[in-house]
Amino acid sequence: MSENQRFTRYGEKKRGTQNKFYEVEALETEDGRAQWIFRWGRIGAAGQSKEGTVFSFSVAKQICLAQWEKKGYTEVTAMQALASAVETLEERKTNGLSKVEIEIPNFHAGPSEKRCRQFCEKYLAKLNLIRGSRWDLGTTAYSNQIKALLKQYCAEYKRIKGSKTHGDNLEVFADTAARIFFGALKDDAGICIYDHFSLVGNTY
Repeated sequence: MSENQRFTRYGEKKRGTQNKFYEVEALETEDGRAQWIFRWGRIGAAGQSKEGTVFSFSVAKQICLAQWEKKGYTEVTAMQALASAVETLEERKTNGLSKVEIEIPNFHAGPSEKRCRQFCEKYLAKLNLIRGSRWDLGTTAYSNQIKALLKQYCAEYKRIKGSKTHGDNLEVFADTAARIFFGALKDDAGICIYDHFSLVGNTY
């Protein structure tokens, strides 16, 4: 069985005092319908979002494309966004935090093990990008980035677990591994996070 269809475009505006991002995403849901999501805000902050549900993936994609054209952002790939976020120590307001290494646990997920590992690697890379950012640790901007990261982790694991391709392979061992890695991400954030997050039936 194939994985649910997904379409996304991400763009940035960095002219003068502008330092904004805009992202559109269309995601096929398990019931054959689809969700469209718009996200926007200042680069480095959690930003805002708007979403809706339609009867097919093609319609959700059309809505996203129309919104993308309307906003007029320049598309930026994930690698380009990562490269543009990397600054020299002289350019940073602070030196940021050093890079961390987190051991990825075994998900015991059979053919889905590679997908789980890629999932963890992605969020570890995101955490290190935030840790090395120019934001002071005590600022709302920094804590918002960490909170957004943890929320995204929980939401994406839920989508993977609910997908036709990987759902049957993610059992108790996989859920435990996901919780362990989530805890490591939270512990290595560099700040105390008091918000609660829901992950596979548990609240952290």
